[in-house]
Amino acid sequence: MRRKIVAITSQYLKEPVSQIVSELKLNCDIQVVSYNKFDTISEVYDSYAGDTDGFLISGKIAKAAIESTAHAYNRPIVSFEIDTAGLYRALLNLLISNRDLDMDRIILDFLIPIDGGCTATAFLKELDIDTVPPHINNWTKALTRTSISTIENHVLSELIRMWNNNEMDMVLCQYSNILPELRAHGIPTIYPLPSVSHIRDLANELLSTIELEHMRSNLPVIINVSPRSSTDNTPENIQQIYVCMEDFFKKNLMNCIPQEVDNHCSALTTVEMLQHITHNNKVCELNEFLTDKLHFECAVGYGIGANFDNAIRNSVNARKEAVQFGKSFIQNENGDMIGPLGSSDRRVIQNQYVQNLGKIAKQCNLSPVTIKKVLVSTHAAGSNKITTHELAERMGSTVRNANRIIQNLENGGVARLAYTQTTNAKGRPVKVYELDFNF
Repeated sequence: MRRKIVAITSQYLKEPVSQIVSELKLNCDIQVVSYNKFDTISEVYDSYAGDTDGFLISGKIAKAAIESTAHAYNRPIVSFEIDTAGLYRALLNLLISNRDLDMDRIILDFLIPIDGGCTATAFLKELDIDTVPPHINNWTKALTRTSISTIENHVLSELIRMWNNNEMDMVLCQYSNILPELRAHGIPTIYPLPSVSHIRDLANELLSTIELEHMRSNLPVIINVSPRSSTDNTPENIQQIYVCMEDFFKKNLMNCIPQEVDNHCSALTTVEMLQHITHNNKVCELNEFLTDKLHFECAVGYGIGANFDNAIRNSVNARKEAVQFGKSFIQNENGDMIGPLGSSDRRVIQNQYVQNLGKIAKQCNLSPVTIKKVLVSTHAAGSNKITTHELAERMGSTVRNANRIIQNLENGGVARLAYTQTTNAKGRPVKVYELDFNF
């Protein structure tokens, strides 16, 4: 099957990128379209996502702008821009053509929003210790939709300020949308394009990802639903769940039929349909529907499997999570647990952690539930460093109990004292512990 790819780029890059695409000669159709600003790129994505297999996006920030917004269709995305080696060659070519250039007065615009220097000298210095790509990647991952929308204006105003103050001679530009404004101010600019071979490699990478995603979209999914409370788990309530699930599937044009199995209801569908009713693993339309129709709370578990039996086991595990923590959970074919859907605390607990829970719990003389709560709290906070007061607050327990848990984790080799920090208030220094669940 011949795949369709849409390349989204700025208006300035549309013509040169179209030329590069014409030279790729790949077994796919690539359409090049443009956007005006980062604020509008998600709208461009949505207008093509329903009728394409994947996207090539010009730049990591443009890709981040799309991924920061919820979409009806999640298609594979690969960003394309000149790589680090290409930037180095561009600077080298500048020096060869003009040996009098001052590297301290050549500005790389994409480095302006990032901590550190933005001159060619700073870039080359960081390149020697190979910190530029990871630094940029980490910064990009931390971007929010709000911060993305202000990047171009911030970079443009800073470049104009530096030019007016005679702090630079030239811009090596990667934010192509600001090129017309820079040139209107008489600022010398160079936009180094990625090579044909580099774009070809990225397009082939995207095509491979598309094929894998297509295969995954047809994996079996078992939907497993029961009352959350055992006291509500009666034959009458199970029958009500069955009727509501049947109604929900009809309203959503889902070709699947629920079944009553012991103390729950289940149904078979596919990953493609799962992505639709959960808005790509973010919410749970089924649980919202059941909440509106029933007088009792339901636990919904979705199990994705490489085969039917695997999907059933994963759906049972996911429903158990929903019984314990509320709302809905997904366990995918890799064993990763995602949820609770529709909550601000939604998270992904990778399978490597799930597999180690029993071992860690035994080693620390704590229950697997306690270990899991600690693990979830660290994932939600985005840091593996914690104080006993922070742990108590996140787990909703007393400081005394949190101290006991930290002590057991320390005895089990999971926690270690990282450092102590002082506060302005009188009292003892606060101990900060570092947690390591990787065994």
